Amino acid sequence: MREPSRRELRAAKKRSNRKKAWGVSIAFIVMALLLNVGLIYQNHNPLTQNKSSNPTKTVLNLFKSSSISSRLKKAWKADLADSDSNVSIAVYSTKTGDTYTYNTTPGHKYHMASTVKVSVLAGVLLKNDGDLDSEGRDYAKAMIENSDNDSTTALIDNYLGGTDGLQDTFNQFQMTNTHAESAWGMTTTTPADQVKLLNNIFMSSNKLTSSEQSYIKSLMSNVESDQNWGISAGSNDFAIKNGWLNQDDSTKWIVNSIGYIKGSNNNNYTIAVYTDDNSTMNSGEKLIEKLARSTKKVLDN
Repeated sequence: MREPSRRELRAAKKRSNRKKAWGVSIAFIVMALLLNVGLIYQNHNPLTQNKSSNPTKTVLNLFKSSSISSRLKKAWKADLADSDSNVSIAVYSTKTGDTYTYNTTPGHKYHMASTVKVSVLAGVLLKNDGDLDSEGRDYAKAMIENSDNDSTTALIDNYLGGTDGLQDTFNQFQMTNTHAESAWGMTTTTPADQVKLLNNIFMSSNKLTSSEQSYIKSLMSNVESDQNWGISAGSNDFAIKNGWLNQDDSTKWIVNSIGYIKGSNNNNYTIAVYTDDNSTMNSGEKLIEKLARSTKKVLDN
């Protein structure tokens, strides 16, 4: 084999240098794009606005959030693989500042059942400037801790302004996909809307005062022991409100669970799970608890 000439060596070197230059250029372009994505994300994320800029950290958080999203959806799909129920879930992570959602039946309307009682209490506090008389507080305690229906109706009729007052509550919390019904348990919603409400209770709020937040938290942290199932599965520190309702006088069940979980690694989260077409109430409970455990496993890691 002959040795390459000097001309051939120079040509090969030039080709090599061009490849290196292209590689460096592409690396710089990719880095610039990533930094720009980070800045855009930061500028449009209300949790990062008015904070010191750190584009590199923001980019890493963006990719972390994307990873969490894919892991959650993978886990949820696996949990629901053998289920015939309609299921929708939303989770807000304080660590990433993002809400993650999944719905087996897009466009399906989920009825709130007794989870509407959290909205009722928030609305009553708003309408009455947090000042409830002793009877109102008795109603609120029975409604949240015992899920008492008569107390709920009394609060809606006498303290909230009826169905219109309930809808006004949803509007104030920007729950745009939640629609009040005169039969309040049949009010329709989305888990993402419920997370908006929960965040106003357990995170920061420009609607509820800190004392109003604390009042709702205390009741949701003290529900009857037989109502601790659902999103609380696998957790020791939580606040919860569940709902269950026989579906249209059939053998099917609506089973829902919403609340707050104090997670590990500074990753507390709010969560809402809505289901229907469950064969039994118990099967709906178990399905939600499976989702709750998978969610906690992903978010705690």
